[in-house]
Amino acid sequence: MTNQKLPRHLHKTFAFSAAALSLAVSTLFVGCSAEEEPEPEPVARRAPAPPPPPPPPPAPTVTSISDLMVQYDIDPRVQLEESDAPDTDEQRIAVLLFFDGFVRGDVSRLSGLLSPPDRLELREMAKSDEFQTTAENILAVNVETGMSPRGDDVVLGVFMVNEDFQPTLWTYEVTGDPANGGATFDAEPTPPDIINKLHGDNWIQVWYSILRDELARADELDEAVEMPSQDFTDEDDSTNTGSPGNPGGPGGGGGAPGKRKHNPGKKIDPNPGFGPSGN
Repeated sequence: MTNQKLPRHLHKTFAFSAAALSLAVSTLFVGCSAEEEPEPEPVARRAPAPPPPPPPPPAPTVTSISDLMVQYDIDPRVQLEESDAPDTDEQRIAVLLFFDGFVRGDVSRLSGLLSPPDRLELREMAKSDEFQTTAENILAVNVETGMSPRGDDVVLGVFMVNEDFQPTLWTYEVTGDPANGGATFDAEPTPPDIINKLHGDNWIQVWYSILRDELARADELDEAVEMPSQDFTDEDDSTNTGSPGNPGGPGGGGGAPGKRKHNPGKKIDPNPGFGPSGN
């Protein structure tokens, strides 16, 4: 088969026609493609993320014992460790001022911080110079705070007077500015020979345990003792005018012994030597 060549004058015409056809075809396909392509679905908007929670409030801070001792001019004989101190500045100030009054023999300060019964006893001690004399011989007082079984705030002070150790235990409540009498201390009962019975790491807890045992023992002694009475008289003995339970007869003398009175609010033993006993 022989190749037939296009005449020279038709080359441009054919080229133009082919280009036009190619453009038309591409336009057609593009148009069809544009018509058949699905529209994109609208993207759902996400709800904004909630804001992060606010940071927790800072933990309440307390002033160190060393700073409070400088600020309130507390006698260095008052020894209170941070680990044994209360959780608020007001309580710390009250405790420091209270025992500072003891070591300085400051009756005026202590009178404003004591409960009424302890205040009266302090005044009686001050009249005889007993309180001031003892205060002058204080070498140190170790202080520890805690809670009573009733949930009261408690402070234990162990005084070193000359070569003796004399413990005192107090409940206290802060209602205002401790420097202006906004606190009240009330002496707790002192079991006998308590200093030789305290042991372990929590002397306050041991103190209340000993006190509970002492009070339970006292209550046992207060129980009424029933004495049985028996009639030994003869039925025909008309000369015996006595009868059981009455004066004159074998069971006389007023009958069985009565119950001994006991005041559960009375302290077992006054604090020996120093500080109000709270009796």
